[in-house]
Amino acid sequence: MARWRAEAIKRLPELRQVIASAESVMTLWHELQDAFEQAYRAHPPAESLIAGIYSFADWCLEAPRGDDAGHDPFSALIVTFYEGIPRCRPARDDMPRWFRYSEVAQNRTVFSYLIGDQEYDELVSYMAKNQYRYQPRSRGEVRKEGV
Repeated sequence: MARWRAEAIKRLPELRQVIASAESVMTLWHELQDAFEQAYRAHPPAESLIAGIYSFADWCLEAPRGDDAGHDPFSALIVTFYEGIPRCRPARDDMPRWFRYSEVAQNRTVFSYLIGDQEYDELVSYMAKNQYRYQPRSRGEVRKEGV
């Protein structure tokens, strides 16, 4: 089993079928983006799933690099997930909880790609005003049940 698949199942056991059927880590991130947006649009938001997806994202930041973008956890994360977060308004409004201000402010190319420069500048301003909401966590940690 590919290491990225094992890590995803460990962090997102409720999505085991989706993870098992993904052809690549890039394909998986497309599926996770959909699940992430649905989790934010649920009433109340599915916090456990959101936390699990961010946990897998944290793992992908540090994962061994793949031979090509489709099989590279880092590249798949950036182009399929991070670029899309600002397009989902509930997730965008919650970004200060998950990202440091500096992470967003120093990554214009990533976070402005799908929303444009004007909305990105608004996002950076929003992040600056809401820095206090950031909740430090161990990168790549596996969530506990119910979190």
